[in-house]
Amino acid sequence: MTAGHVEGHVGMVGCGPTATVSALGTAGLDAAKGVANGKDSLNDSVLYRHAVRAMVAGGLDMPGASYVASLHVGLGEGFEIGYRREGAANAYALRWQFLSAEKNGWNAGTAVQYSSQNYDLPSALGELQGFLGYKFERQDVSVPVVFSRPFGANGKFGSIGFGLVGGWTKVEYGFDPSGLYRQWGGKVEALEKLPDQSSSFFSYGTMFLVRGGYKYVWLKLGLTTLYQDYGSFQVPGTDPISLSGFSILPSVGVEFRI
Repeated sequence: MTAGHVEGHVGMVGCGPTATVSALGTAGLDAAKGVANGKDSLNDSVLYRHAVRAMVAGGLDMPGASYVASLHVGLGEGFEIGYRREGAANAYALRWQFLSAEKNGWNAGTAVQYSSQNYDLPSALGELQGFLGYKFERQDVSVPVVFSRPFGANGKFGSIGFGLVGGWTKVEYGFDPSGLYRQWGGKVEALEKLPDQSSSFFSYGTMFLVRGGYKYVWLKLGLTTLYQDYGSFQVPGTDPISLSGFSILPSVGVEFRI
């Protein structure tokens, strides 16, 4: 990594979180829609719990695919800084290459990346989010360590690599279901407002990547697998929601370097 070099990437990344898929499979979007269309009262505690579980899971990791674009600039001495936009998330990174293939045939590097996001959920989950006054913001810090074997001098024809990644996530959230009532357990009670809450969890996983191209432009394919124990989330009118599972993150894109 030389001072002043520019590296960019555009592509797509998918997200397959087992916790959210399971929650949607149990509750379904129909459950979320049914609760959101309940006017000012809720009378099915099981349906409500399934719907809220799906909404919280969707806020943490929503299945689907997002466009991604990034730009990194070399600082010299193996360091570079960069910005990445992925879906609704903004990320900033500092990278350091601590092994060079010029000496031992392998490149190795690490990074510290910070990202944050808050957004409205799609479809019926978004209707439920507005109905319950659910707001959330997610902040992530991730640290990957990647080893790669270049093809050709300075990776002229691409490379193949693998690595480990660890992360820490903080979620701030709250509920304000103004004017809503629950009717179960023999009582009619107002659904309480919950003050802002915070929760944090760690992620652990592996990553694999392969690049193929020539000199300045490469096609890049990647696959990251993470395990996440999201912990417990307080919700109004029912017991805390606990979630955990794996996230599968395939990616494809075009990388260029100047």
